[in-house]
Amino acid sequence: MRRVEHVMGFPVSLRVDDEGSWESAADALFAWLREVDARFSPFREDSEVSRLGRGEPAPDRISPELAEVLALSERYRADTGGAFDVRLPGRGLDPCAVVKGWSVQKGADLLRAAGARRFCLNAGGDVTAAGGPWRVGVRHPEDAGRLCAVVEL
Repeated sequence: MRRVEHVMGFPVSLRVDDEGSWESAADALFAWLREVDARFSPFREDSEVSRLGRGEPAPDRISPELAEVLALSERYRADTGGAFDVRLPGRGLDPCAVVKGWSVQKGADLLRAAGARRFCLNAGGDVTAAGGPWRVGVRHPEDAGRLCAVVEL
């Protein structure tokens, strides 16, 4: 099964090579990604991230998912000596750099829970795969029409 949808501002592709019907698992995966976009987008006035950035709700009243993302973000900030920070000058709270990879990993967990064993999920370059081997091309940073590497997973 192969499916591509535009979610979180970029194409998300899913390929499941296991036998059987995977439409309901794909539906659940893409519903999860749309929920993530609605909750974490700093570009949506009504998202939980935007509301927290404005001071509503109180930090002790946020969802467990947002708490998890903020804890990961703080770990990355500490590990990089502050070079990575989701609180951007002039833009406020923007955890997108953490959320995309986090949501792809959670999406892979959903697929595994549904019984998928051989799949590849690519969300705008954040890739997770299971049951390889898979070959994933890495786009050249200076020439989008070329690859600079191919990684075996």
